[in-house]
Amino acid sequence: MCASCATMAAELNKYKPRSKKLRSMARGTKKAVLVGCTYNKTRFSLYGCINDVRKMNDFIVSRLGFRKENVKVLIDERVQGILSDTPTAENIRDALDAMVKDAKAGDVLLFYFSGHGTAIPVFEPGAPYREEKAIVTCDLDLITGADLRGLVDQLPGGATLTIVADSSYSGGLIDGEKEQIGSNKLIPLPTSCARLVRKTIDYGIVRGIRNITSGTTYQPDQAAEWSLSGDGGILLSGCDANETSFDVVLGGEAYGAFTNAMLRVLKNPRDYPANTQLVYDVRKKLKEDGIGVDQNPGLYCSDVHANEPFLGGIQID
Repeated sequence: MCASCATMAAELNKYKPRSKKLRSMARGTKKAVLVGCTYNKTRFSLYGCINDVRKMNDFIVSRLGFRKENVKVLIDERVQGILSDTPTAENIRDALDAMVKDAKAGDVLLFYFSGHGTAIPVFEPGAPYREEKAIVTCDLDLITGADLRGLVDQLPGGATLTIVADSSYSGGLIDGEKEQIGSNKLIPLPTSCARLVRKTIDYGIVRGIRNITSGTTYQPDQAAEWSLSGDGGILLSGCDANETSFDVVLGGEAYGAFTNAMLRVLKNPRDYPANTQLVYDVRKKLKEDGIGVDQNPGLYCSDVHANEPFLGGIQID
């Protein structure tokens, strides 16, 4: 075994759960906000985001114990059989605020997003250059890492908010959350024969459009210090902080590369992974799919959540 492969194997073994038969750790209610933005009729169109939401919705209801009435869907296309709102920034914020404010100890909350991401340059006198990560809503507004940090800080003790972001620059999307799995240069360059669309819009373009249409745009806050001792935020990012996620069109089907790989990993009910193992397994799937060094999924959370089952796990008899 080569040295680099041995290093990867050691990391995998470090985080491997004690037992593959993980029973549910959720003691409270499971609730979700699922968002898919195709940006239809714009030059930023994506193709697989509605499919991603539909598949994620089916999975969490059929396999993870989410009740349909506790799942809020926001998509920007009408789909038969799916009740949804338009994923504007205002509607997404309202849905997330309502979910978090209603949370109780032991609740398991999910915010899933498939769409474009962006990185906002932040220049502060006397401070190093940094970027604020954000997702782009269908009205080309932003939900930022600071917004998501604010939601995590409102969680009652014992509740968790898992954010699954299939978008570019999504690594570190919860401001200040601890990186458990970051960049990995062992994955090779893309070799997929599929059509790959980068799920990113340059912040300069978003800013210009927002200035024209509404007269306002996001202004980055000053750097803040966050209290991170075991908070309930868990981020599974589609890529590293400086990378792009791909929208894939292959064989007449469109989907997010990260979402597709993750759901394939999770389809086996007898081998349900913890958060860390899940991210490593998804990376392996993306390698098999020919999606390369441009997309390395990550995990950001406190140490206490790193080896807990994804979304509280499932009940295995």
